[in-house]
Amino acid sequence: MAPGRTGAFQRLQAPRGALATAMGTVMGPGVVQSLRAAWEAVNNRWNQWVLNYTQSRQLDLLKTLGFESPSWQDLVTLLATLVGIAALGGGGWTLWERSQHDPWLRLLGRARQRLARGGLPLPDTLPPRAMAERVRAQFGDKAQGVSDWLLRLEQLRYAAHPAHALTTLRREFRNLPWPSAAPRP
Repeated sequence: MAPGRTGAFQRLQAPRGALATAMGTVMGPGVVQSLRAAWEAVNNRWNQWVLNYTQSRQLDLLKTLGFESPSWQDLVTLLATLVGIAALGGGGWTLWERSQHDPWLRLLGRARQRLARGGLPLPDTLPPRAMAERVRAQFGDKAQGVSDWLLRLEQLRYAAHPAHALTTLRREFRNLPWPSAAPRP
């Protein structure tokens, strides 16, 4: 034992690397010791609650939750319920998040997909006006309705009150005569 440590309750120090030396210099020994103590507390909680989570602790938890004489079936039921609640929560979150996306961009994306199925793949960065020009160039007069619809969609992007007009454009989207994969001669 090192003579300076006798009776001082000091820990043996491992050889310090460059990062540990830099952290000790910048943060000071008190901060490093506090971080180490916090890490050891977290590690201890992990060991107690996760690694040492025995069958008797599981049954004690079920008793705490209100089960009078808990069994494995109760544990399975509880876990299935929790998984079901998590799945419903995830589904609800997905629906909410989807509703937050721009409806105009969704409609434009649907038009882009429909044109790609018809034989005209377009990059995601192409605005509706350029899409309309490519539709006319690829399919000619038979795609004039789609071209006009794309131009109205672009106008709608900058309209003062687009909600009603977007509903109209969605309805028209379903009824448009989309061009087929056969290109114009």
